[in-house]
Amino acid sequence: MSTDLKVIEGAYLRDILDQPQALENTLANLGRSRELESLSARLGKGKFQRIVLTGMGSSFHALHPLNLQLINYGYTAIMVETSELVHYKNRFFDPKTLIVAVSQSGQSAEMVRLATVNRKRSAVIAVTNTPDSMLAKHATAALLTQAGSEFSVSCKTYVTALMALKWLGDVLCGRDAKFTRRELKDAAPAVASYLADWKSYVESLAATLKNIRHLFFVGRGASLAAVF
Repeated sequence: MSTDLKVIEGAYLRDILDQPQALENTLANLGRSRELESLSARLGKGKFQRIVLTGMGSSFHALHPLNLQLINYGYTAIMVETSELVHYKNRFFDPKTLIVAVSQSGQSAEMVRLATVNRKRSAVIAVTNTPDSMLAKHATAALLTQAGSEFSVSCKTYVTALMALKWLGDVLCGRDAKFTRRELKDAAPAVASYLADWKSYVESLAATLKNIRHLFFVGRGASLAAVF
């Protein structure tokens, strides 16, 4: 089987190949701000009854590992798409709720609506790629990814959001930041090593999928973030 790789070369492929650098930049920027430490301390003292994890599309699915981590630690964590949260579950907006909101742009209609409906009633931790966005400005604390601009659908933003949310989960669960940073520093080299041989992977996959009509993505646990 002959595979013409030119059909996938271009701006989107360049974004994929830039993932290692985006991960390195994001890790270098992650830190424990005073606001984030304050929210973590309040959570540990039982000041919040629930943690609502919200986003849309891939930003929503990236929250799945964090949801499992928080539940396993003993917190009440709930995943709710932002469109559902702002229209049908707005009773969650109260001082007993801590919201973690993820959005690449921080300017989507749902995130603007969240800021409008919430009106600072709930504390909000934003994870976004856009520091001057509505979401970042509305948030009590913010974690900024360093994915840079993207050509089309998120690929750099998605992996950097996963990294930022892993960092956030360890902060909220009281884990030592040194151990977290040590774990996360291996992510960029691992991705770079994989992507170095991307052409052979594409050719192998194309050959495997020849004449395949139905494709199922399967996973469990934190891997569901990638499946979705």
